[in-house]
Amino acid sequence: MNKKFLYSKPSIIGVLDSGNDEFNDIGSWLFDDSPALLRKKFREDSLDELVMELIDIFREGNPNYQELAGLFGLVKIEEDEQEGLKIWNVRNIERLAGDLNKIEMHIDAQSLIINKLYLYINELSNLQTIKQKLNDKFEEVSYQDINGGLIFNEKELIIGIIKVPEEK
Repeated sequence: MNKKFLYSKPSIIGVLDSGNDEFNDIGSWLFDDSPALLRKKFREDSLDELVMELIDIFREGNPNYQELAGLFGLVKIEEDEQEGLKIWNVRNIERLAGDLNKIEMHIDAQSLIINKLYLYINELSNLQTIKQKLNDKFEEVSYQDINGGLIFNEKELIIGIIKVPEEK
């Protein structure tokens, strides 16, 4: 599967940019169904497989946050900005398992690189499976158990898997 489309430069609203032509040519739209296949994978894979895929994506480079958010389906995005950071909250995620409640991306406002990615899950039962698969697939991934979740570092990125707090 060709993931080059994930590493295109993010588009800025109101700015025309032809720098992404190699990723957006008509031939790639007609003959390469990689975006659709990856979107299907994000929708149908188990949570542990999704986390492994995300690690692979970040190991290959810094993905375009807009493209990455789009892989979760036709989502609702809430954007906030604070002290040099864009914060994208991705809600209404299209996952067959219904295991993700929200995704939060902290994006450097200048470089437009994702610094932190938080996956808010509904059930903690998936964490043991995720840890086991992390240990099996990636020897050098360091992670830390936190109360109600798991945090790990990949290059200069922090990925967190956090249990959504119970509403009272």
